[in-house]
Amino acid sequence: MIPKKILFICFFLSFSLMAQKEVYYPRIQNSFEFYLREAGQQTQHFELRFFWPDKQFFPNCENWGNDGFGVICDQKQIQIFGYSEAACKNAIYDILQRKFNFEYFQAECTRIPNKIPFKLPYDRYESIPAFQYREIFYGETRRAGYGDWHKLTSGESSFTFENHPGWGLWVHTLHKLLPPELHFETHPEYYALRNGIRMKDQVCLSNPEVLNLVCNNLASEMQKKPDAKYWSVSQMDNYNYCECSTCSHIDSLEHSHSGTMLRFVNEVAKRFPNKIISTLAYQYTRSAPQLTKPASNVNIMLCTIEENRAKSLAGSGFEKDLKDWAALTNNILIWDYVINFSHMVMPFPNWPTLQENIQLFKQNGVQMIFEQGYNSPSSEMQPLRAFLLSKWVWNPNLNADSLIYEFTENYYGPAGVIVREILRAQVKDLQNSGKALTLYEPPITHINGYLAPANLKWALHMYEKAKKLPGMTAQQVQRIEMAEQSIRYALIEVGKSPLAGPDWYFAANESFYQQLLKDFTNIAIINGPKLLHEVRLSPEQFQQQTLQFWQEARVKHLAKQQNVRYLTLPAKAYRDGLTVNDTLNWTKTAIINDGLRATLEYQKGWQGWQGLDAELEVQLDKAYHIDSVRIHYLENNQSWIMGPSKLEVKGLTLAKNEFLSTSYNPGVGQAQVNGAYPLVVSNFPAEPIQTLHLKIGNPGALPKWRGVAGDGWLFIDEIEVYGHEK
Repeated sequence: MIPKKILFICFFLSFSLMAQKEVYYPRIQNSFEFYLREAGQQTQHFELRFFWPDKQFFPNCENWGNDGFGVICDQKQIQIFGYSEAACKNAIYDILQRKFNFEYFQAECTRIPNKIPFKLPYDRYESIPAFQYREIFYGETRRAGYGDWHKLTSGESSFTFENHPGWGLWVHTLHKLLPPELHFETHPEYYALRNGIRMKDQVCLSNPEVLNLVCNNLASEMQKKPDAKYWSVSQMDNYNYCECSTCSHIDSLEHSHSGTMLRFVNEVAKRFPNKIISTLAYQYTRSAPQLTKPASNVNIMLCTIEENRAKSLAGSGFEKDLKDWAALTNNILIWDYVINFSHMVMPFPNWPTLQENIQLFKQNGVQMIFEQGYNSPSSEMQPLRAFLLSKWVWNPNLNADSLIYEFTENYYGPAGVIVREILRAQVKDLQNSGKALTLYEPPITHINGYLAPANLKWALHMYEKAKKLPGMTAQQVQRIEMAEQSIRYALIEVGKSPLAGPDWYFAANESFYQQLLKDFTNIAIINGPKLLHEVRLSPEQFQQQTLQFWQEARVKHLAKQQNVRYLTLPAKAYRDGLTVNDTLNWTKTAIINDGLRATLEYQKGWQGWQGLDAELEVQLDKAYHIDSVRIHYLENNQSWIMGPSKLEVKGLTLAKNEFLSTSYNPGVGQAQVNGAYPLVVSNFPAEPIQTLHLKIGNPGALPKWRGVAGDGWLFIDEIEVYGHEK
C-alpha cells in the first residue's frame, strides 16, 4: 500500500505539471522509442513529455546551464526538464542508462537489456555536468552515437583536429591570421626577433600594425562562420617568442611571456565584443601574468604537456599555474594529454591520474575540458580510455573500479579479469620504479620498471591465455589481440637493447622477435592504428625500420671492445654504459665502441656532450694499417641535438711519425632531417697504427634559425675503426 503522503506529492506534481511550459522534441522522442523497441518493449507503456525548467520542482535549475537536466519518473510517465533540446537529449540517454540498463561501451559493443521494467517507481533527480564543454579527442568518440550516449560536447561531427563544436579557429592560429609567406619578405618586423634576427616562427605582439592586420584577417574568417562563438588567437607550436625591446619589457613587467600575449589578445577581444577570443597558456606562456587580467570575453586554454603522468597534477608546478590563472578568470579550458604521442601503442599506465586530474580541474573552477588522445581508433587501450574519460567529464566522482569492471566485463567477456590484472600490474610496477611517465619517451626508458622484458613476457602469456578461455567469442578474441599489440610493440622496442639481457634480440632470440614483429605488423595493418607516432611511422615503415636495425645493429671493426679513454666526459645524464665514473681511465666497457649501433632514441645507447668537443683515445689490441674511422652522430634539432663540426683523428704511427686526418661535416648548423648520420675519415699513412686520438668537434652555439640561445648537443653512438694487417 502506497503511503498517503507519497500519493499526495505525486498528485500535486501531476497537477502542477499541467501549468508548466511544455516543449516538443519529436526527434528525441523517436530515439527513445527506437531504443525501447530494440529491447522489445512496447513504447505505449510510457508517456514521455518535455518541459521548461521550474524552480518549483528543481530549485537548483538555474545552475543547469545548456546541458543539465531534471527528470521525474512516475509509473508510466517520464517528464524531462531542460533549457535546450541538447539538455533533453542528454536526459533521454541518461534515462536509458540509469533506468533501463542500456550502455554504449564502443561502436561494436553496446548493452541492450533483455528485459526492461513495465513501469518505473517514482523518482525525481537532476544531473548537471561538471564541465560546460566536454571534448574527448579520440577516434572512438567520433563514431556514430558515442557523443550522444556519453553526453559529450563533441560527437561524430568533428572528424579532424581543426573542427570543434562552436569554434571558428582552433589553436596555433597566428600564422593563419598573419601569413609569413605574404608579409615576411616585405615586413620582417611583424615577426619575432630572436638572437638579433627576425624569424617567421612567431609574431611580434607589440607591433601595432600586427594587431590591425590580425584583426582584419580575423574579421574575414568570422564572416565564413558567423555562428561560431570561440576564435583562437594563439602562438605557434614552438618556443621562439619575440625578444624585441618592447616585448621583452612587457614580459619583464608581467614576470611571464604570457604578458605580451594576453595584452595583445585583450586588444583583439575589444574589437569583437560578441565573440570569445581564446589563447593558449602553453609552454612559454603557461604561467599567468602578474599585472594583466584576461578580458571578460577572453578564454585561456591552459595546457598540461610538460607534466609527469605517473602521479596526480596536485602539488605540481601546473597546479600553481592553474590556481594563478583561476584567480584571474573563470573562463579556462584545460587541454590535457593522456597518451604517449611518440609511441602511441606502448603501454601507458596513467590510469589512476586520469580521474584525479579531472577532479583537480573541477575543484579549481574549470568549466571547459579537452582531453587529447588520438583521433583515429586503435591506439593503446583506446576504447577503455575513451569510456572512462567520457564518464568523468560529466561526473568526476564516479567510482573508477566500478567503471573499469563494467567496461572490461562487457567488452572482453571472460577475459575481462585478465585485462584488469595486467593493467593493475603495469600501474604497480610503474609506481614501484619511481620513474616519471612522460608524453614522448621511448619504451626503453622503462626497461627496468613496468616495461622490463620479464613483465612484458608475462603480459604476453596472460593475453595468449585469455584468448583461449571458454566462452570467448571471435570478436572478444580480436579485442584481446588489439590489447596485446601494446605488449608486442614494447617488447620489440626494448628487445633491441642489450639492456634486455637474456631477452635481447641477439641473445639467441631472433626467431621469437621476427615472429612478434610479423604478428604486430599484420594485425596493425588490418585494425590500425595507421600511425605509431602522432604524425608519422606506419606499421609497414616500423617493420622496415626494425628489420633494417636488426640487420645493421651489430658491426665488426678493429676498435670493438678495445681500450678507450675519455679525455672529455659526456654529460652525466647521457653517459650511457660508461663505467669510469668521473675518472679518465682506460675502459673496455663503454658503449661507444661496443660493436652496437643505437636506435634513434637518444635516451639510451648514445653518449652526449654539450658545449665541448668529444675527445677520446682508442687503443687497438695491436697495430694495424688503418683504412677508415667512422662515427655515427644523431640529428634532432628540436631537442638541441646537432651534428658535429668535424671528425679529427691524429696520433703516431708505429714508426713514431705524426699523422692528422680530418673530415668536416657539411651539414653542421643545418636543419637536417632527424636521424643518424655517418662521418668518416679515410686518409691515413701507410704505416701501422695502434693508438688513435679522436676529436669530434662540438656543433657550437645553436644556429640563429633555431630561434633559441644555447650550445648544441653532440650525440655519438659508435666509433668504428676499419683496417688490416700488412
